[in-house]
Amino acid sequence: MQYLIVLLNLSLLVGCLDDSDRNVERNSYPGTGAGGFSSDYVIRLNLNPAGLSLNDNSIRQVQLLDFTKIGTQGSAVTTDAAEWPCVLDNHTELMWEVKSAIGKGSINDADYSYSWFRTIDVSFKEHGVTDNGGICIDSTNCDTEKFTFVMNQLNWCGYNDWRLPTRSELQSIVNYSYDRPAIETEFFPYTQNSYWTADIDIDDLNSAWMVSFLYGNIQGNFTSIPRAVRLVRNTSVE
Repeated sequence: MQYLIVLLNLSLLVGCLDDSDRNVERNSYPGTGAGGFSSDYVIRLNLNPAGLSLNDNSIRQVQLLDFTKIGTQGSAVTTDAAEWPCVLDNHTELMWEVKSAIGKGSINDADYSYSWFRTIDVSFKEHGVTDNGGICIDSTNCDTEKFTFVMNQLNWCGYNDWRLPTRSELQSIVNYSYDRPAIETEFFPYTQNSYWTADIDIDDLNSAWMVSFLYGNIQGNFTSIPRAVRLVRNTSVE
């Protein structure tokens, strides 16, 4: 019985103990991200959060996560605002898209999912991607690249430089003291189970990387299987 309890606790930290764990050592074509994080973020950039105890992990998360709600014009709004289409991470200086409520018909409805697609070029070495393979309101813009294009056309939160996040960037908003979802829902409501990143898996020509917000682990996923998308943009370059 003690062995079973230890195994269960370990699985909560590292994710499912199956072949997917091997993905963590795989390489990827990195997306164009915001650059390096401070050393304090090492806890959130690993599948197993630095091997810390659940208590220590919780303390670290409370100290590191610091968000500001952003309104439609790109300015900060109060923490008790009823609606906020974006969130600023005050540590990484990354601004994140906030999904709209399920069923409202918004272009970024939280329930919509997208296939992973990027226009083929030589750097992908014939990597398999899937055009318009998602489930969303606009079937002609239902993959990661086209959804990003539409959001930039709309100047979401007043900006047109939105993109897919890298693995490290997306994991930086995970709160490992929570689970199902492992995120602060007071800033990121309607969070779904898993989200695409910009990183493509070198070792599997049909897969890209995603972050699961059930427990905060990362894993590969077939580009043809629709997943949610949460866009990001840099603010430190402004």
